[in-house]
Amino acid sequence: MNERLTVLVVDDEHPVLITAAAVLSEDFRVLTASDATSALRQMERNTIDVVCTDFNMPGQNGIQLLREATARQPHLSGVLVTGHAEYLEKRDKYEAQGLYYLLIKPYEPPRLVEIVQRAAESARLKRVMSSLSSELGAWKRVM
Repeated sequence: MNERLTVLVVDDEHPVLITAAAVLSEDFRVLTASDATSALRQMERNTIDVVCTDFNMPGQNGIQLLREATARQPHLSGVLVTGHAEYLEKRDKYEAQGLYYLLIKPYEPPRLVEIVQRAAESARLKRVMSSLSSELGAWKRVM
């Protein structure tokens, strides 16, 4: 089965949100949200493979959203999109936490697709490894 993976695109700038969703919709099932609160509501109703979020948003920023999203759905992968100086100044600290892939603005649409595809593959592999680990644990209990 070749199921389309689900990407949740989060950005408070409507034109950016719609454009990113359109670019990704050829390869993925795409959901959208204009802020972290709406994104987390989407996650209550859907299993998400990749959260692609802007860094600088009102309320929770993109890193805070990715932390909460991965706590809720540990197998998802994140893509943080930013050109924001506040993030870039603290980049090493954030990247060391290994929460996400990084996409720097401005970017070309093919680069967005490439990074999201990488993140989606990472999410798929996390799910496979978790499933194998569960099967191994069940097999050991039987033995």
